[in-house]
Amino acid sequence: MFTMPKPSPISFRTTRPEWLVQFGRRLLIARGQAGLTQQALGAPDLSKSFISLLETGRSHPSVETVVSLARRTRTSVATLLFDGGDLKRETAMSLLHLAGRMDPVNDGEHVVQFIAIAEALQPDMPPELAIRAALTKAHTTMLANRLDEASRWTGAAASLAARHRLSSAEARALAFKGMIAARRGAYAAAIPILEGAVEKMRRAKIARSEECIWALLSLGAARFYLREHNGARRAYQRALDLSTRVRVERLRGRALMGLGLAEWARKHLDPAVELLSQAYDVFERTEDLVEMSRTLNNLGAIRREQGLRDEALKVLERSLRMKGEINDTPGRSTTLDEIALVQFEMHRYVDAARSARRAVALGRAARDAARVASAQATLGRILAAQQRRGPATTLLKTAATAMRRLGLKEQASQTLAELDRVLKRDGAKTAAPRSSKKAVTPGSRVRPAPPAVEGLPLP
Repeated sequence: MFTMPKPSPISFRTTRPEWLVQFGRRLLIARGQAGLTQQALGAPDLSKSFISLLETGRSHPSVETVVSLARRTRTSVATLLFDGGDLKRETAMSLLHLAGRMDPVNDGEHVVQFIAIAEALQPDMPPELAIRAALTKAHTTMLANRLDEASRWTGAAASLAARHRLSSAEARALAFKGMIAARRGAYAAAIPILEGAVEKMRRAKIARSEECIWALLSLGAARFYLREHNGARRAYQRALDLSTRVRVERLRGRALMGLGLAEWARKHLDPAVELLSQAYDVFERTEDLVEMSRTLNNLGAIRREQGLRDEALKVLERSLRMKGEINDTPGRSTTLDEIALVQFEMHRYVDAARSARRAVALGRAARDAARVASAQATLGRILAAQQRRGPATTLLKTAATAMRRLGLKEQASQTLAELDRVLKRDGAKTAAPRSSKKAVTPGSRVRPAPPAVEGLPLP
């Protein structure tokens, strides 16, 4: 009777996966370092023979078994699965992944530390990892408004991606370049860069990514600031569709915010309120207090524009309390400025002046010259209504000068128009500065400079 020969130990060994053989070797070493016998390691649920099979690479462990063995040998799963070089590479990749998922605003220092450790573990990183590290540092420094440093890291990532012909990495680097330009206020330059980045991501089949959504949000912001409100709306709608498909709620909220602000700019106030309310619901679900407070500020400003001043005041006071809880000093200045305008329109001049003065003080504490100038303009209007034309004139002149220096041309023009109105009402012979002439026509009713929208989605 013919029988199959038993495989020799050598031929059997060649059929075993290399990773299984190496796992057994590492398990044997880890058991020895822990001072355990095979029976002690297996107790109470694994037999001595099963441990022997694992150590000789003749049995496959389950995930639960690997985790349990790592705990019993007082080591890690990674130590059992990887050799020294592989372990360093996997650890570096894990650190980079973790750094990329952390909040770069609140955890920026930890992000930088994790990347530094990853680079120390893997000094000769593969291009993909090196690019990921550079772009993560670019993101962190960009959000810290260290834009020159962010540009350097973005440039390094772009050069490395081009050298190794990594199209998806090139697209990501281009997106960061556009985002940095938008944060600098170079909106006209940012638009073609961001559009190119989105198209490159589409061709590289990475359009369903957070970077692509952020690029669309930045594109919407750039078009918004250039008053291309229809274009802004299209970009925000694309960001909303994409963030809904990939289920990134925090970015979906920002897309809804952008759409609401675009509708506000187009004077479609009811749709703007609906979209901002939806954004608030998203931010509430994700417990994003910063964006919740900003959304409330914008909703209050729209309610004021609709003439619903009591409701506007309630919403703005909620925003102010929330900003106090998260210690948002510039945001509190913004909201107090808006509260002062509502109180002014309700003829509560004493309360309005108090709110405006607090807005000025908080703007100075935050070293935000734009916020200080806006609140000074508001306070100047209030003092003029109280017949205190001397202090009102001084404040309006100071605010207009600061606004022009900061490049806030429209706000400066409207503030100068208000100054001209105060001077004419006072019968003063000294006219307002020449730049206000275009803003005022005889008999015109001067409106205050509109408050800057808060929370326009930029990364």
